[in-house]
Amino acid sequence: MPRAILTGLLFSLLTGIFLALVAGVLLIFTPLSEGLLPLMASVILALAVFSGGLQAARIAAARGFVQGMGVGLSFFLVTLALGWTASPLILAAAGKKLGLCLLAGAMGGMAGMAGR
Repeated sequence: MPRAILTGLLFSLLTGIFLALVAGVLLIFTPLSEGLLPLMASVILALAVFSGGLQAARIAAARGFVQGMGVGLSFFLVTLALGWTASPLILAAAGKKLGLCLLAGAMGGMAGMAGR
């Protein structure tokens, strides 16, 4: 079971990096406004965690909801640790990000089980 969550986490991190690079290229070469960055960041986060939850559920072949939420929680903790700058944590923003990670991971896990 931990193997599935760790594989899903790695998959979601790589997907997130790829989507962030695509978003950066789009912002540079198209007339998109930088005001879209918060929305783009949320969409990238949700898609990355969804894909990681999907992979974890496919690998584990059981309990997709739990697998996906495990990926979502681990993704949140990894990104929180990597992005923390020793400034005070804004709980409202962290709570929204945690909720989005858990929801997207659970949805990805359920979709991974439905595709079996």
